[in-house]
Amino acid sequence: MNRSLNNLNKLNCSEDDLANSLELTHWAKDFSWSQICAISKYLEAYTAPKGTVIFEEGSVDNTMSIVVKGKVDIVKKESGSKVNIIASIFPSQSFGEMSLIDGEARSADVVAASDVELLILTKDGLFKLLEEDSTLAFKLLWIISEMLSLRLRRTSGNLVVQLNKSQENYTF
Repeated sequence: MNRSLNNLNKLNCSEDDLANSLELTHWAKDFSWSQICAISKYLEAYTAPKGTVIFEEGSVDNTMSIVVKGKVDIVKKESGSKVNIIASIFPSQSFGEMSLIDGEARSADVVAASDVELLILTKDGLFKLLEEDSTLAFKLLWIISEMLSLRLRRTSGNLVVQLNKSQENYTF
């Protein structure tokens, strides 16, 4: 078990249960039932009660999570006790894609804003899928890449807006 998942409660689910949970998310829309079943072999289901710190900023990990039920907040702490929620992740949405890809330290805390159920894919699971069905693994990675690209474009747009606001407030 991945050490960073110690705060979570692992569910003992059959592959069919995992496939059914995945099918309930938007992640399933681009896959056939047989592909969903194949991906589900490499997923694990977890739950966490409201308030659980799922991942801490700076922790090193290589997993991605899909929210099946509940909501998680992506949180950045400032010096002192100020906490900023930079995003909320709802059912069918995912988080941790960057850590799945590069294994680098988490860039923010992830906290259960309600009781949550998650499907988690590890890098090891992704590599096993790659060995079993490279076409399906490529398709999954392509979808993750598109999502990361979209988020980067959105972040870049938000940065431009913030830079323009700060320049408007600055007078020469």
